[in-house]
Amino acid sequence: MNAKHFNVHKPYKVHNLLNLMPTTETGSIKVKVITEFENIPLENSTVTIYASLDELIPIETVTTDVNGDAPIIEIPVAYNPNITEMDPEYPYTDYNIRVMHENYYPVLIYDIQVFPNITTNFIVHMNRIPANAPYPRKERTTTIPRI
Repeated sequence: MNAKHFNVHKPYKVHNLLNLMPTTETGSIKVKVITEFENIPLENSTVTIYASLDELIPIETVTTDVNGDAPIIEIPVAYNPNITEMDPEYPYTDYNIRVMHENYYPVLIYDIQVFPNITTNFIVHMNRIPANAPYPRKERTTTIPRI
């Protein structure tokens, strides 16, 4: 009988990645969405959390309320021995966030390190698309540097 080997870095293996590194630890992400200049909360913005793998694999999508607050998203955190920078005493899991709102440029935040039992807060400032602009083909991206 042949042993089956998994490449945990393949995007379609996102659930297997967490299963191969068993954990009961979770961390949380809290997102607030506001306008860039007036700091007005944006209701009905779509916030999607993605696994930080070769491709964007959606984990959970939520919508902001009248105050621009998305519900707190609780996600798994696992120690990955293949990441040499990771200390087993301080495990984390990388995720990405995409925020979208009608008539605003999308925002994508890469490489968020989520730690167990910690809520990471983000305030996302959205830029309005000018009325005379053609449909935007760009998004504002931010890459969080590793700790």
